[in-house]
Amino acid sequence: MKNIIKFHHIGKPVTLNTIRDNPETKYSELYDMYSLDVANNLSLPIELHAFGPHSSLDKRIQTMTHVAFTVTNLDESLQGNQIIMPRYTPFKDYSCAMILLNDQPVELIETTLSEREIWGDGIFKDSILYPNKN
Repeated sequence: MKNIIKFHHIGKPVTLNTIRDNPETKYSELYDMYSLDVANNLSLPIELHAFGPHSSLDKRIQTMTHVAFTVTNLDESLQGNQIIMPRYTPFKDYSCAMILLNDQPVELIETTLSEREIWGDGIFKDSILYPNKN
């Protein structure tokens, strides 16, 4: 079966002051990372990320905008690429990793979840990424 790749979202690093006080901002203790999904008039999924001083993520993830794609076979997509964030499963039915392509961070996602399920608070129950979300 051919590995199908589709655009998913853009992730953009910002300063913590930019998103910290927004009530929709989520915090991940796992990565000392704050995330905020922002709406726009084109309905393009853009997620802002800010990082605390204890973030273990690769500095390129913390400082460079990334593009994310869903793939039908994550393991196949990772083969032969420089991995800067190993594959992990932050919540049920969703696995991701980040690679470096032409010096550009790219997130790859394998999931069976719908977009509606992904872009909301419902999926974070029992999540290792945002365990305090109910």
